[in-house]
Amino acid sequence: MDDATRALLRLWDVTDDLVSGLHGDDWSRPLVPSGSPAAVASAALDTGGTDVTDLVTHLTGVHYAAPDQLQEALARAHERAERAVHASAPSGRVLEAQCLDMCLHTHDLHEALGLDLDTDAVAPAALEGCRLASAFVPRLLARTGARPTSLRLLVRTWPGGPVEIDRTLRVGDGPALPTAEIDAEAEAFLLLLAGRRTAAELADQGRVTWSGRSAECLVGA
Repeated sequence: MDDATRALLRLWDVTDDLVSGLHGDDWSRPLVPSGSPAAVASAALDTGGTDVTDLVTHLTGVHYAAPDQLQEALARAHERAERAVHASAPSGRVLEAQCLDMCLHTHDLHEALGLDLDTDAVAPAALEGCRLASAFVPRLLARTGARPTSLRLLVRTWPGGPVEIDRTLRVGDGPALPTAEIDAEAEAFLLLLAGRRTAAELADQGRVTWSGRSAECLVGA
């Protein structure tokens, strides 16, 4: 089993543990709004609703259930995910999509409950999610009205770490050489695209840097 798949299962563990301990008003705690243009670019970047109940319902697929039923349903969903991985570990786009989905949902749950998520634990899964999310970048740039351009995307598992993804993304008949660049930590790039964090906030934390006009358009600087 590779690191990304282990990280995916760890995110299920963390989410299941948190949900099993929810009580009272926890279920109605709101999720952080996600209204950026990037956040609606793909269903894969969906928030899963407006509060904790909506998010758990989204993860389980069980609707109109009481909290204790949702807790049981999530435990069953967790078990199904583990069985599926051990029977046939996901790979390619399937693994990337599952990692992206769980990274954002686990982040949203922690954010709603006022808890910190261990970024080291999520990093391998976030990196796989970035492989998929990067495919959306040309479409997002086109939606900003950017001129034909070429943007270099560098993604690392932690700030200052080795580059794990190095892609040149072109919009229209963009130039062969990149005219802009984004250098980001994997989880930060997902949070940025999904509207969970602003570029300014992530830049202040040293998790994202950018240069060039099209990069500014994409990050909303």
